[in-house]
Amino acid sequence: MSDTEGADNANGELSIKEEYELWRKNCRYMYEFVSETALKWPSLTVQWLPDYTTEGDSGAYNCKLLLGTNTSGQETDYLKLALTTIPSGGVAGGANVNTRIKVIRKYENPLEINRARYMPQDPNSVATINGDGQVDIYDLNEEAGPLKTAFKFHTENGYGLSWNPHQKGYLLSASDDKTVVLTDIDSQKKVFQNSFHLDIVNDVQWHTQHTFGTASDDKYVCLFDIRVSSENPVSKLLNEDSKGVNTLLFSPFAKNLMALGNANSNISLVDLRHLDRHVHTMMGHSDLITCLEFLLHKDGVLALGSQDRRVMIWDLFKIGEEQQQEDAEDGCPELFMMHAGHTGPVMDLSWCPFNEWTLASVAEDNIVHLWQVGQTLLNSDTSVVVSNDVLE
Repeated sequence: MSDTEGADNANGELSIKEEYELWRKNCRYMYEFVSETALKWPSLTVQWLPDYTTEGDSGAYNCKLLLGTNTSGQETDYLKLALTTIPSGGVAGGANVNTRIKVIRKYENPLEINRARYMPQDPNSVATINGDGQVDIYDLNEEAGPLKTAFKFHTENGYGLSWNPHQKGYLLSASDDKTVVLTDIDSQKKVFQNSFHLDIVNDVQWHTQHTFGTASDDKYVCLFDIRVSSENPVSKLLNEDSKGVNTLLFSPFAKNLMALGNANSNISLVDLRHLDRHVHTMMGHSDLITCLEFLLHKDGVLALGSQDRRVMIWDLFKIGEEQQQEDAEDGCPELFMMHAGHTGPVMDLSWCPFNEWTLASVAEDNIVHLWQVGQTLLNSDTSVVVSNDVLE
């Protein structure tokens, strides 16, 4: 038994193994399907690709995902293209569908892949950023072989990566070297390099065709407009209690809503018109936030991953709802669901773009989870969080 598990048992808490076994026993209450695939090395990144085919008899989706490797220098690292089949709404409970992931192509990289994201205008063009801050562009049409393009504008490890959804080939990257770089992939040139932040830039995200946001360990969240200045933000927020801002994202439905994942484990909701104050702070995780993503099919639904091994789904429209005392003990009203199947810190997650309420998540435990929120939860009049004290 590990020291951590021993301490947990001494405090009357479940060990990681016991929590996992309890979660597996109760999956039927929360999911339409759950798939677990073990990898040789952990992936720090995951993203569904938008193209898919359907199987005639079952209606199931044949689809692909992007994964990476983090071998800690022990083996060659790769961007990986994986194939899987997931049930559609017409396949109850995922019957007769093998959801196990199969890696069909590997693309070599000098270091661990921290993030991999496809270009919206051309999903076969995939950008990665690695442990040295190098940005590489791959062509998924190629079976294997050399990179399409490599850019070495950063000098340290990087995680932030964002394609402009309106201007083809414009790619933002962010790094531990405190900089943000905009690269024009088509011309293979650096458009600018921003050095505003005083500490690690953890994330960067496009907001509109000309504006983007940055999140940093210096506790600042900044908004830039490249039509005005590439160096100075048009507005900024000092998130003093955050202990550093790890990730940010703009709502696809509400143009002035921004969500921030903080190192203090809290989630901040911010109105872009009033950056001097938070709209709301959500608390539920017990460790720093690593990733977040808004659901594309329904307004106000946000999934977050954390180093506490949890993925939590939040319904922002339930903020402020009254609760019974017994419900309040399981969490705030906006906490819709907790996915507790990972046994290591969650590193990335991705909502499926073509199958509603379906997520992929990856963690340091080397496991990829594919899962769909159960209809029992979706059709419930109230949010349901299955906590340890009510499980079998």
